[in-house]
Amino acid sequence: MKLMICGKGGSGKSTITALLARQYTAEGKRVVVLDTDVSNVGLHRILGTAAPPDLTGYFSGKRSMREAMRNARQNGIPRGTPLLGTWTFDTIPPEYLSENRGVALVSVGKIRDATQFGKGRWVGLARQFLAGLVLAADDRVIIDTDAGVEHLARKMGEACDAIIVVVDPSYESICLAATVSGMADQVHVPVYFVLNKTDVHSSAFLRNALPDSFRIIADFGQDRAILGAGFTGCPLPAGNPAVMSVIEMIEGVHAAQSGCAPLRT
Repeated sequence: MKLMICGKGGSGKSTITALLARQYTAEGKRVVVLDTDVSNVGLHRILGTAAPPDLTGYFSGKRSMREAMRNARQNGIPRGTPLLGTWTFDTIPPEYLSENRGVALVSVGKIRDATQFGKGRWVGLARQFLAGLVLAADDRVIIDTDAGVEHLARKMGEACDAIIVVVDPSYESICLAATVSGMADQVHVPVYFVLNKTDVHSSAFLRNALPDSFRIIADFGQDRAILGAGFTGCPLPAGNPAVMSVIEMIEGVHAAQSGCAPLRT
């Protein structure tokens, strides 16, 4: 299963990504986290890994990727066809992985100097990587995206099995959740909301303010341990009750859609 995590900047996407990754490994799953946020440089810290090299390096840089995608458009190759090859968890080039305690981190790339511009090529690489990644039953991919909805507009959601929108107590977050909810029928994958950094009052407010509140599947209240890890860049642990609720819901829906029982260890 491939899960996309999205939301506004600062909502806690990377935190939810890390908590999900740790919980999945605790349940015996193999996990790859795909970092598609070209600006955030701290995800590896809360996963407890080193920062991996940019995956663009494996494809001889950005030019060859653009050429492959341009040729595909010119030759009428159907969208969703893997243009850059196929992989399994075991055949992802190890030099582009950083791993710790069962979680492997892959990064499409980072903006490293002031002359780099345009995120489209990185989104394209992420979409191609996901399209070509073949999963075994116990494999899980969690995609940490940049802020906003550009990755959805560029069809990256079509390569995923579910989309999780992280919503913090802010007007901007409510608006973005409404936008993604409105796009749900277009992306053709389930869309869920998780509330984050809430207290009793903000949780109640969000539940009343959010459109399609039936999409809410978990509420991550303010947690000093999580806040502390965020301040220090320390790895996040497994066992958070809210993240266990997220996994139970998503796995159950995915199993029902696939016509099989949820996988448990």
